[in-house]
Parts: sequence; C-alpha cells; structure tokens
Amino acid sequence: MELPLAVAAATRSSLVGSLLRTAFSSHRQTAVTFLRGLSCSELECLAEFEGSCAIESQEVVALNAYRLLEDFFEPSVSERWCNSEDRAHKTVLVLTWLEYSRSAVDYPSPVSARASV
Repeated sequence: MELPLAVAAATRSSLVGSLLRTAFSSHRQTAVTFLRGLSCSELECLAEFEGSCAIESQEVVALNAYRLLEDFFEPSVSERWCNSEDRAHKTVLVLTWLEYSRSAVDYPSPVSARASV
C-alpha cells in the first residue's frame, strides 16, 4: 500500500470510528453499514456536524440536532456551502445519518414525526 493510500485509509477509519461513537449502541450495526458506502468528504461532513452538535450541547441541555441543520449549512456562515448542489447532497446525507444513528423514539426527527401523523 502506498503512503497516500495508507493515510487515506487511516483517516477514513478514524472518521468511521469517531462517528460510530456518536451513534446509539442499538443502532451501531446499521450505522456501520451506512458509513461503509460513504466517501471521505461525506464522512468529514458528518464528523463536522457531530462536532457542531457536541459544541452546541454544552450550551443547550435538550439539544435536537435536526434544529442545527439550517445554521450548519448556511452559506453565509461558511463558503463551503455556496455550491447549492453539494449543500443539498450533504444536507440529505446528514438527515440520513441522523435516522441511521439515532432512535426515532429517543430522538424524534421531523421526518419520523410527520410520517406518523
């Protein structure tokens, strides 16, 4: 294995490991399956979002990660999200991650709530 490939594999492994620690234990196997199909860029986005959640949870007792989506993907906050197609793709990615990694009962999402009405 060449050095750049080894570094990419180590980075990917670290990102997956870190993200799995944020998933509820009852959802880890499903989360592993989901994370296996993602690119490093997608994994980095999820890790950044989870980091934002960790920071915000220090200030908010009952943090709902779904409420952070709008601010996290706001183009005026970060130039990274100026590309609307990438922003839309990554928003769907984060929404999907939240569904895979958290229990709808313990951590209701707007998507789950609407589906049950």
